[in-house]
Amino acid sequence: MMGLPEAELDRVRDLARSVAAHRRAGGELDSLPVPQQIAVQGMGEAERQVFLEELARADAAHGRAGFHAALGQWHAGRPDEPDPEGVP
Repeated sequence: MMGLPEAELDRVRDLARSVAAHRRAGGELDSLPVPQQIAVQGMGEAERQVFLEELARADAAHGRAGFHAALGQWHAGRPDEPDPEGVP
């Protein structure tokens, strides 16, 4: 992908997942650990593209997990019997 070596792809993907977790915990980019800030600021175009794609993937996966959890809770609370008024 994008001509980056596999080790570099892994490093950028790991960084993106770490940044996504940091943001979900309420952190901002300015409060990232300094080595991560330096890594993000020093990215070239190919690295930045991979980083943004992985960041979007991580955010989407987290959103899907939350949605599935909420759906499971909602479904567990539904009665097993049909509604007497015929409302599904």
